[in-house]
Amino acid sequence: MLRIGRAQIRAAAGLAASFLAITFGAYAAEKITWKPITDAVLRIDDRAPKQWSLYHAGKKFDPLLLQLGTRVLVIYVRNQMVYEIPSAKIDHKGEDLLWRETDKPEKPLAASDWSTRDIGSAWRVRVKLTEEGRLVDIQIPQMPDLRGRY
Repeated sequence: MLRIGRAQIRAAAGLAASFLAITFGAYAAEKITWKPITDAVLRIDDRAPKQWSLYHAGKKFDPLLLQLGTRVLVIYVRNQMVYEIPSAKIDHKGEDLLWRETDKPEKPLAASDWSTRDIGSAWRVRVKLTEEGRLVDIQIPQMPDLRGRY
């Protein structure tokens, strides 16, 4: 019969914890690839901005990265938080952007009047940047459901 002492169990647990910390640390340091959303519509205070781009980081549209000229906002729709990211923290790779989520500021911007809903042909996200008094309105076109309804 094989006996394992407490010291050996502690050593194994410490090794496992170290391995997990290294693995999760490397994962958190990875850069997120943001893909452009080319057919979105953006309005700020019911006016179209001159220079802007909208990006998403996966199959869903949460979070969103909004680039307004040199200003960069990361919008976490589900969590209802908006962060302003220094543009120096964003790397360009062709049309895509790269960013580490570990570079996110500690405090989000003050935001209110959140509204997310399906408006038929588009998915709409509205949020008011409280300190600036600006209303950001994003509409992302949706693909129609072409499956038969029989």
